[in-house]
Amino acid sequence: MEENTDNENLLDGASASGENISDEITPVNNANATISNQENGNVEVHHRPKVEKKNFKEYLLEFIMIFLAVTMGFIAENIREHLSETKIAHQNLEAYRNDLLQHEEYFKGNIANLNKVLPIYDSIITIFYTKRENEELPVLSRLLMKGEQNYVVTINTPTYQQLISSGSLRFIENKELKAGMANYQYQINNYINYNDRVINTLNNMLGEYGKIIDTHDFWNGEKWKNFQTYTPEMKPFALSEEQRNFVIFRNKGFSIQFQSGLNDFNKLLNSNAALLKLIDEELDR
Repeated sequence: MEENTDNENLLDGASASGENISDEITPVNNANATISNQENGNVEVHHRPKVEKKNFKEYLLEFIMIFLAVTMGFIAENIREHLSETKIAHQNLEAYRNDLLQHEEYFKGNIANLNKVLPIYDSIITIFYTKRENEELPVLSRLLMKGEQNYVVTINTPTYQQLISSGSLRFIENKELKAGMANYQYQINNYINYNDRVINTLNNMLGEYGKIIDTHDFWNGEKWKNFQTYTPEMKPFALSEEQRNFVIFRNKGFSIQFQSGLNDFNKLLNSNAALLKLIDEELDR
């Protein structure tokens, strides 16, 4: 009986303070969740960002802006490259112009010299053709000494060769100017090649010529210093008709060489002047 009484007292006490008991009791599940949250308090929670959808106009605007940026960059690079090429072309033309000015002086000097030398061969040919070689021996010996020379032509074109080898000729846009430069170079090469062939032909005759012409006193030491008044000693001639023709033919070869040189130098001088005019016009732009 006492046990039942004790149990009832306990129940009555619990019933009497039921509200307080209810307030203090924590459900098991919630307690576990609280502990779990406290243990994982350092865990970061990532949220998926919201992606805003763009309409067609916005995509089109972005495309246009990118396209314009790329295009403007390309245009700027082309302008920079064009300015650089123009500067290089300008510098090359100035250097080529200096070459032409040197050529002009060279041509004028050679034209003056050829005009002086050409009468020498005409006189030699006339004397031998009229068979007056022994009558005019002192004069003839002086003419033969002065006429015995190889007329070597050297025309340097360093700037044009550099333009060709470096490919810089493409920077010059003036087609008339480029054609003029090419034709001028062709004229120079053509004349030099022709003149070299003539020299080789005349030199091949030198051995036989030396058997006929007495040159023992040509270019003789102290006498050579007074070239214009120097008269070399020469033995009288005893020529066969074949020998006479040979001497005339060789001196005629010199005459042809010098006359061709005179014509070519005049042509080159004209081409030179035309090129200088084109270059000046191009540089003034």
